[in-house]
Amino acid sequence: MVLAFFIPSIQDQWDRYQARQVIKQYEKLGNEFFDGENFEMAEEAYAKAFELSDQKRIDLEIKRLSAKVNRIGSDPAWGTKSPEGLKDIDFQFLIHFQSGEDKIKNRVSTLNCYGVFLASEDRDDEAEKVFNNAIKLDSMDVLAFVNLGNLYFNDDKIDMAARYYLKAISIDPENPGAHYNLGLLYSEKKELENARKEFSKAAELDRDDADAKAELDSINERISTKKP
Repeated sequence: MVLAFFIPSIQDQWDRYQARQVIKQYEKLGNEFFDGENFEMAEEAYAKAFELSDQKRIDLEIKRLSAKVNRIGSDPAWGTKSPEGLKDIDFQFLIHFQSGEDKIKNRVSTLNCYGVFLASEDRDDEAEKVFNNAIKLDSMDVLAFVNLGNLYFNDDKIDMAARYYLKAISIDPENPGAHYNLGLLYSEKKELENARKEFSKAAELDRDDADAKAELDSINERISTKKP
């Protein structure tokens, strides 16, 4: 019996090489989008790389899913729906692959996004536990404290919300989100001078934040006209 061996043609080898280069470029593009916090585009780039890979590389699927998950955490709008198709299992899948000391930062990021997802589903008790788990992993994670503040603020637990916003600011005085949300809280409590201070700081730290500027203008108008 004569055994036959398949030897790829030069053209086949070239095509495979080209395909690998295209996959690498999509992955590189996804990395750049992810680092720039353009998670929607990152997800699309990783999905394309995964689609083109012969072996359906799990590392690319993890990156794609991470980008999708981070879309909900990049600019959370409390009470709004999460990205289409996002489910609990997506977060659990990522968390499963983010064990180990070298992946704590990634795990904390996923937990923050998971908490926002749970809050959007009106599962506040679960969200609270998830944010606290993030803090247990990294007691200096500012976003987890801000997220807890948002969760309590949304539930009208004003004093608790203030506590966590102030904790976030004590960790990172230059965090515009913490100052902005604390400004909203003071505005709600009609502590207008405190609100003006926080909105001013938020606008100073993030000059592209139109919301902070709009709130600052509104507070200045309320103070000037002495509206309650």
